[in-house]
Amino acid sequence: MQVYWSSTFLLPSVVIMECERIMRRFLWGGNGNSFKQSLVKWSKVCLPWQECGLGIKPMRSWNQDLLLKQTWNLLTDHSLWVQWCKLNLIRKHSFWNTPSTGSLSWSWRQILLLRNKALRHLVYVYGKGDKFSLLYEPWFHGSSIYVVYGHRVIYDAGMVGFELVQTIITKNQWRWPETSPDLLEIQCRAQEIPISTSSNDIFWDSVG
Repeated sequence: MQVYWSSTFLLPSVVIMECERIMRRFLWGGNGNSFKQSLVKWSKVCLPWQECGLGIKPMRSWNQDLLLKQTWNLLTDHSLWVQWCKLNLIRKHSFWNTPSTGSLSWSWRQILLLRNKALRHLVYVYGKGDKFSLLYEPWFHGSSIYVVYGHRVIYDAGMVGFELVQTIITKNQWRWPETSPDLLEIQCRAQEIPISTSSNDIFWDSVG
């Protein structure tokens, strides 16, 4: 049950503190409700075995990692839950530019707020551009076109924002509109990204 809640909600700090208090008491006293002085700092207990800890993962990190699994599912899975999220929550947006403000559920907002952390683990392998959002997914040197160049570049390119990367590929060549300095720079930087006939893919931490 606790795994379910931790993978669904970003737990409030007070809940995490109480859970870790119970774990500390259990570790040193054998009973989660009894009190006994801790012999070692909890931060040291949570160190890996190789660093003389017990390998207990801090609950906040554990909670966030479980929520990051939801992010991974949204990007790679086709489950009923993912389809529902895309239809009712993401709608016409990309996951990466879906607003995290407004009338949102607590759990959905926390998933959106963890996007930057997820981005540090994701590896985008580019192929023929048939899956990635041209403007909003972080396929462009580890970031998205929108984050680097802003909304103006969409207008300058004569786009509406829903295009896939393959939109600006012609005969295996990058063909960005050259109507502004930013677009000229994008066209130049895009030459460093190879185009292949394989499909796009996303990996966690490393390719393979």
